[in-house]
Amino acid sequence: MGLNYRQSASSKVKRMPRNEQVPPGVVVCLMLKYIDYFNDIMSKNGTRKNPAMLVYDSFKDHLEGSVKKKIHESGFDLAVIPGGLTSICQPLDVSINKPFRDNLRKEWHTWMASGVEKLPREIFAALD
Repeated sequence: MGLNYRQSASSKVKRMPRNEQVPPGVVVCLMLKYIDYFNDIMSKNGTRKNPAMLVYDSFKDHLEGSVKKKIHESGFDLAVIPGGLTSICQPLDVSINKPFRDNLRKEWHTWMASGVEKLPREIFAALD
């Protein structure tokens, strides 16, 4: 017998320029806010009392003490995927998400190279 977890996925991939470094503590601060975000969503949709698991890779800031403490205090179980096992433990990341991001990036570059005059007016209206 074990716990049944409702499936949910979230992936917020942001890349820094190659020559830039993230200031110390920023990733940890973002991780803590990310946990608050999950708590908020689960409270709003009425699933706060259901079992929940956060699955992270072994990036050191995902496993920092304050992050693990916040995960535990929030009632989440934590699963860590060891380094080098992404292709085995995260098949969607390899087979679907990566090709999708690659194609999206290609389309974005094509769109940007085509010039601003083709920019939909709806985007500017949304910024007002």
